[in-house]
Amino acid sequence: MSTLIAELQARDIEPAFFWPMGFDWRGNDTVEKQLATVDGIIVNGEGSIHHSNENDRAVYLSEIAKFFKSKKQIPCYLINSTVYELDESVYENLKHFDHIYVRESMSKKLLEQHGISATYVPDLSFMASRAASQKPRKNVLATDSVYSEITKGLIRIAGKKGWDYSKLVHSCRPTLKDHWPLKEYARRHLKWVYASLVGKNTRNRYSFLDYLSSHELLCTGRFHAVTLALATHTPFLAVESNTPKISYLVEDVFGVTDRVANLTVIEKISDPSQFKWSADERTRVNNYLDQAHDGIQAMFNKIAATI
Repeated sequence: MSTLIAELQARDIEPAFFWPMGFDWRGNDTVEKQLATVDGIIVNGEGSIHHSNENDRAVYLSEIAKFFKSKKQIPCYLINSTVYELDESVYENLKHFDHIYVRESMSKKLLEQHGISATYVPDLSFMASRAASQKPRKNVLATDSVYSEITKGLIRIAGKKGWDYSKLVHSCRPTLKDHWPLKEYARRHLKWVYASLVGKNTRNRYSFLDYLSSHELLCTGRFHAVTLALATHTPFLAVESNTPKISYLVEDVFGVTDRVANLTVIEKISDPSQFKWSADERTRVNNYLDQAHDGIQAMFNKIAATI
């Protein structure tokens, strides 16, 4: 979210109202009243628009442009999104967005198969990319997964092998600017207080990047852990998430999915250095990061031209 806000403000666009994607906006008077105050709507889809037959969030996010454009003719964009396993009615809803930007080429192909034009732009987290660290890298870092069983497996393996472990979703101190409505800020604040009291991870994104880049290998079940590994030039092995989004990303970067593995493969790791980047992989990572930066800048320039 911080990247989204910063890129808009850099183009003299001030975000005026935020609504967390985890809360259904339909029937909420506050959301509808805010419509009168804004000149455009941006939906940060991330990994939420999938399996619409069992995931209501995918449905209500897809309905935003259709509903609000029926009330007020303002541009509506869906950005930074993965799409997967959607009902036909959801694809019809998505056609009401002025444009859709997806973060893997397979999501673009899927939308095009349903008659929806989309642009492939890598995930916004790649704006955090940095030069490869020249400091010696030590040990392996494991993170969690959206699946509890995968998380338990990674914790077990890390403990057995003496690896470091960290949750990716950090309980860092929230700000009112970035987290609204008030109940969302309060929820995150309580989460941060609890994490601080019991000694859990409260790193923010920037300190996590430093921590990640000090390791010679990452083992994870999180999409954004993979994006941050790439952004910090950290070799990784990843277990697939609740959609094939990690495989889609890895294939976009390398042309193959060799770095997508399962817990059995990860448990057999004895020498992390065997997973260091090859020369070809290193070149592909550098090229992808350049492509990501240029694509994200171009996306925001096009959006700014219409708001």
